[in-house]
Amino acid sequence: MEVVVLKNEPDYLEIEIKGEEYGLAGMLKELLLQDERVEFAAYRMDHPQVASPVLMIRTSQGKPMTALKQAIKRLKKEAEEFKEAIASAKKPKK
Repeated sequence: MEVVVLKNEPDYLEIEIKGEEYGLAGMLKELLLQDERVEFAAYRMDHPQVASPVLMIRTSQGKPMTALKQAIKRLKKEAEEFKEAIASAKKPKK
């Protein structure tokens, strides 16, 4: 995975996530939209077979990169909680 910063303004960030599909961008978008400082979060893919997602973030307060880093921390926490839930899940009856 490679991240390319396309635009980095005080209230707007646009990054391309090379080597990924829409799944990661979609999860980050949803977590970003839970942040009250994030005014807008979306992603686009020009073509799913040849393009990488471009994540766009606009903030009303604070820096978009800070909001993105916090969303990534929340995603890591949710993934760890899911991993623990799977590990403790009961096996189905046979």
